[in-house]
Amino acid sequence: MNINAQVTPQARDYLIAILAKQEVPGMAARVYVEKGGTQQAETCLAFCPPGHEATGDLRQDFDELTLYFEAASVPYLEDMEIGLQGEGKLQSLTIKAPHSKKPAKPPKTFVLSESCEALRVPSGASTTLPEGAPVSITQALGGSFTVKYEGNLYRLSPEVTRRLGFHSDAILFEPPEDGRISEQQCWDALRLVYDPEIPVNVVGLGLIYKLDFDQDKHFVRVEMTLTSPGCGMGDIIAGDVKDKLLQVPWVEDASVDIVFDPPWSYDSLDEEARLELGLI
Repeated sequence: MNINAQVTPQARDYLIAILAKQEVPGMAARVYVEKGGTQQAETCLAFCPPGHEATGDLRQDFDELTLYFEAASVPYLEDMEIGLQGEGKLQSLTIKAPHSKKPAKPPKTFVLSESCEALRVPSGASTTLPEGAPVSITQALGGSFTVKYEGNLYRLSPEVTRRLGFHSDAILFEPPEDGRISEQQCWDALRLVYDPEIPVNVVGLGLIYKLDFDQDKHFVRVEMTLTSPGCGMGDIIAGDVKDKLLQVPWVEDASVDIVFDPPWSYDSLDEEARLELGLI
């Protein structure tokens, strides 16, 4: 993994002087993006003592200056530039990261930079994909990836994809001022949960039967189904549903009940899902 980043000579010398004042041999700086891919994205620069860089961080040297770039932030830091403005005691660094607020698109193929926990699709069996494995992405939705390796499909969780340096397409919600859970935000969050084999979210598939809210306890109960009772990914999908709901403002807990009455059928698909699957 590489990154196209520039540091002006003035900014480089300024940073080297600041790092030297810390009186820590080998002191470097670390660059990362908070809330990358959203309108709230902020590019940050922090001290990074020796040994404090994270696994997977990308190191780049600018003469005597060493910068570490957070792996998960690399897609948002392409073409970034660190400069210097002002004079004398009024000098300050400037950071221009033109892609920080743009959703990052994963490549079609890549090589695993580390061994990764994965789930075989559709059985749900747990396995580990080896470091150096060449994989191709068949689906990258809702933060998780479905990848093909040696002819088989595997699901990589959002936690694993972030560790590999990719960010999800998750959205950030503004907390309602009345302190109550927004039903619309809950439905929007559930539209970020996808079947690992089908590029359609669980709402579009018609898997979500009912949402119940306890505003006093900040609790959401979900009643949902699966495309078939034998779906090996059922617990994983249900877990994704709960995880996404817990990202909604004012939701403190959630439960997911899987039911099969009434049974799911293609009649449950919404129009967008039918169009995606070529049924209309």
